Parts: sequence; structure tokens; C-alpha cells
Amino acid sequence: MLLTTYYGFTVPQIIAMVVGLLVVIFIFVTIKDKINRKKAETSGDKEAVLNIMKKVVPDLENYVGAYGRWEWTTYQGRSQRTSYWYYGVAFNNERIYVVPLSCEAGDFSYSGSFCIEKKDVAIVNSKKGAAWVELYDMHQKELLSLMVLAENLKDDKYHPVNILQPDAEKAFIEWKDRWMDEINPINNVEVTGKMKQPVKAKKI
Repeated sequence: MLLTTYYGFTVPQIIAMVVGLLVVIFIFVTIKDKINRKKAETSGDKEAVLNIMKKVVPDLENYVGAYGRWEWTTYQGRSQRTSYWYYGVAFNNERIYVVPLSCEAGDFSYSGSFCIEKKDVAIVNSKKGAAWVELYDMHQKELLSLMVLAENLKDDKYHPVNILQPDAEKAFIEWKDRWMDEINPINNVEVTGKMKQPVKAKKI
């Protein structure tokens, strides 16, 4: 049975070729990841984002500046579509500034910005220690969905930057957890920790 041929190859030969192909793919992905990680250590992407934030937030030294993004997949029947958003953000205990970004051929640009004040947020949906957050107002209207990750590597056109920011991720998680602890109890909200499904208890 093992000597049965398929397109001129025996089963052991086919297995060997598949294993060999998987090894090659693994090596390629590993090398690519190491190259991007090395580039991220000296990349100007992080500086470019912070320079944009300096134009929007005059007293940026009083905030934590970071690169943020969000991606969301919607389904229609058997088809699916993933949308991507890129941001420069600056946050402190009172507010968060958000600057939508675009990155074409390695160059960052922006148009417009907005600021979300802590007093205008009624629901902070996330999980403790997670690097993502959804902010909603008192009518459960979504104000912002955002993740701030320590590693952002240029894998494809949908992930266009090489930015390492472990300190920013840590600060973002601490900021988000603090807002969860301070805002949700005031509004008698128990969140689900599930994306796009914020409220677990009664609506406010």
C-alpha cells in the first residue's frame, strides 16, 4: 500500500515533500520575523508617529504617546471582510487624543483628530490585563476601539509598520484597567470582556 504511486510519487515521498515544504515555510517565517524585529529596533516609524502626535497634542510630555490599531472581521454568508484602522494616540488619566493615520509607501500622513474626555465615557469594555479597549458613551454608542501592542511588525500591506513599544503597551494596559475600575462602577456597568458586546448587566 505504501508503494502506491500518486502522480509518479510514492506515499513516503509525498510525506517527505510535505514535511520539507513545512520546514521551509517555518524557516522563511522565522527569518522574516527576526529581520522585521531587528528593523523595528532602529525604525523611524515610532518617531514618525510621535512627531505627528506633537502637532496635535501641544503638551505631549504630559501624556503617553503610542501607535495603536484595530482590525475587525465581518461575515456575510461564506464570505468575510477584515477592516483595518491605524492610530497615533496620546493618553493620560483625564483624556485620550486619537489621530487616524494612513501609511503609504512607508510615509505617514493624517487628517483630523479627536479627543475623548474621561467624563464622556460611560462604559469601558475589555479584560483586565488585555491590550485592547472599547469605549462607549451613556447610550452605548461606540466612541473608540483600540489596541496598543508592544510588537508591531511589518508582515504585509495590512500591517505596515515596524514598531516596538513595550513601555507604551504596559502604560496603556494600566491606563485602561484604571478607567475600567473608575468608570464602570459609577455607571453600574458590568462588562462582558467580549468585543462588540460590552454590557453584561443591565443597560445604563
